Parts: sequence; structure tokens; C-alpha cells
Amino acid sequence: MAVSSEVLMDELKALRRGRGVQAPGIDRLVGPALREVCGIGEHDGAEVVREKVVGWVAGSVRALPEDLRLAVTTPLALNPEAQHVFLAHRVQWLAELMGRDARTVRRRIDDGLTRLVEAAVRPGARRGRGARDGWRVGRLQVLLRLDGPVPLCTERWTVVAEEDGVQEVPWPGPVPESTGEQDVRVAHGAVLMSGERSPARRPGFRVRLPRSLRAGESHEFALDVRMPRVQALRPAHVFRTPRPCDRLDLVVRFDVDRPPALVTRVGGEFDGAVAVNSVGEVEVTFLDTVPGREYGIRCVADARSRTERRTG
Repeated sequence: MAVSSEVLMDELKALRRGRGVQAPGIDRLVGPALREVCGIGEHDGAEVVREKVVGWVAGSVRALPEDLRLAVTTPLALNPEAQHVFLAHRVQWLAELMGRDARTVRRRIDDGLTRLVEAAVRPGARRGRGARDGWRVGRLQVLLRLDGPVPLCTERWTVVAEEDGVQEVPWPGPVPESTGEQDVRVAHGAVLMSGERSPARRPGFRVRLPRSLRAGESHEFALDVRMPRVQALRPAHVFRTPRPCDRLDLVVRFDVDRPPALVTRVGGEFDGAVAVNSVGEVEVTFLDTVPGREYGIRCVADARSRTERRTG
């Protein structure tokens, strides 16, 4: 169903009263708009509802500036340092932290909730999007290093459980397809079912989390992947996720002395040239990625190659 931004805002303002998300019987306090964006089922009990609301808010505020994150989480009683019984006391705590008066802080709170609602109702925003095994990708951060003798890729995954009991997930493997073997190691937050260090040809790996997640909970783990040298020679560095991903952040680091002459985005709502910064890095972000589609960058190595491409 389509979610009304006005209704969702009213429901969030109502939820922040009193104990906020810590209120007993929260399943009776959330309205239809919140149920839709959080993926709350008809028969979900109070604790499951609470976990799903917490998971949705936590995932949605990651991209916000710190002051707006606090302006959202503190009134809703999601800030562990401000677990006051009444909303007015939480607002006062935030005002003292920010060094502002309560009126200014309340405006900041409204700004934060507005951003939260905008993210929920934007075209393409979907909840409850996981596969049959009950999880989705909340955020994927990829650092691809092409400035050394061997291409290295660090993947930082935030997975969100949409059902109880999620503890093992297949390695989604966003690393570009390769003709050679990839050496995969866990940096933190999980174990590979076939070992900490293994040569891998996608697909096949599974990742085990430290504990079983309940619906609405999220967990972060990171992998380091060493790839064949041929990866650095490709004109495009694109990634695919096997299921929807709320946010994909990609950083590609080139040799600072030999940056590409031209870099353009691949996939997403916007295209066009992307700047290489002074340390040889390109940063791009994609929201609500579609499974199977390519997202990343395309490079032209030098001015001569750029001319040949235009005239070819």
C-alpha cells in the first residue's frame, strides 16, 4: 500500500510520547503507516514490533548527520543515554547536549523526523524486501583498492533480519566477476563456513553470524577479498547484489600518480562524470539497488582512450 507522509509523521510524533519505543504494548501504539514501512505483520507481538521499529529507524538514520540522528533517536527513546520516562525530559537532555534552547531542539527534532519520512516514502523505498530466508541488505560499503600490486576489496555488510532465526547467510559476493580465484578472509563479525582463509569462486560461501537474529535486528560483518591482477585492468568496476540493498557506498582508490582520465557512474538514478579527488579516490552512492543490476563506475585510462571512444 502507498504510505502517506502526513500519516506516517503523525504516527511517529505520537510514538515519541511517554516512553517512546520502550512503551509496553507498543503493538497497540503503531499505526498502519508504521506497520507498512517497518514490515510489521498482523500477528507480530509487542516485542517483535518493537524490534522491527528499532531496526527500521536505525537503518534509516545511518545516512543522516549526527545532530539529526540524535534528534530522531533521542525523542523516540532509542538513545541509551537518554532513557527518561517523559518526552519533555529527553528533549531537555538533548538541548543541554547541543547547547541550544528547547524550542530550537524541537525544530531540529521535526527536521529529523521529516528526513525519516522522506526516506520512507521516496519512490523505490520498500520494506519487507528480503528473500525467502528472511533477511535483506541494509547497507553495503565497498572499498576497492587498485593502487597496489594486487587488487584488494573490503566489503562491510549490514544485514537486517526480517524473520526470527537468521544466523547464516550466503556470501552475497558483490566483487566483480573474475576469471581467477579470489582469496576471501573475514575481517570481523562472522566466520566463513569453509574457513577463515579460502580460495573462492563465486558462488558457494556461506557466512555464519555470532548469534541468531530476531526480526528487526541488524548485524555488521566485514570481508577482505584479494582478487586476480586482471581486475585492475578492466574499464568498468561494477557490482551486483543478489537481493535489494537499501544503500550501496562504493569507494575506488586508484594510483594517485596515474588516475583515470574520465570516470562515470554505472547504474542508479543519476549518471555522468565523477570526480577523482586529490588522493586518487572516487566515491559513489546508490540507493535501493535492484538485484542483478550493475552499479559502479566506468573508467577511461587516458585522454587518447577517451578520444578513441568518442570516435569509435
